[in-house]
Amino acid sequence: MRITVLLLFFALHALWMSATAQSSSGSLQITVTGIRNNNGKILCSLFKEGEGYPDQTTLAFYKTSAVIKDRKALISVDGLPIGYYAVALLHDENGDNKMNTSLVGLPKEGYGFSNNVMGLFGPPPFSKASFRLISGEHKTIQINLRY
Repeated sequence: MRITVLLLFFALHALWMSATAQSSSGSLQITVTGIRNNNGKILCSLFKEGEGYPDQTTLAFYKTSAVIKDRKALISVDGLPIGYYAVALLHDENGDNKMNTSLVGLPKEGYGFSNNVMGLFGPPPFSKASFRLISGEHKTIQINLRY
């Protein structure tokens, strides 16, 4: 009887730990719209808690690229720990993996940020672009690129 109780306890504990681990993360789906053509790809940097945002992509929590189809792109990220995030996107039309700018520093390629916010003279602050991902959430956002 004692062994049965212990086995039941450990089985319930393992089940509880598994459920807790699964619920401490969420997922994110990003729909990218406003893309002016199907050339190149969309570069996506996901920043957690503001670290590296927006220019230090080497410090991004997650980076990926997406194929453009019919002037739209879809990016999905699973297993994200709960917390505050911001997304920075670039339409890398020529495939050089960087933002091309004019002689005066204005972007030549499309870009966008989560919450569709824009900065006055540069990128918006993390506080404006960030969103909260809560436990077990499947968040869907849309970002419209600007050129």
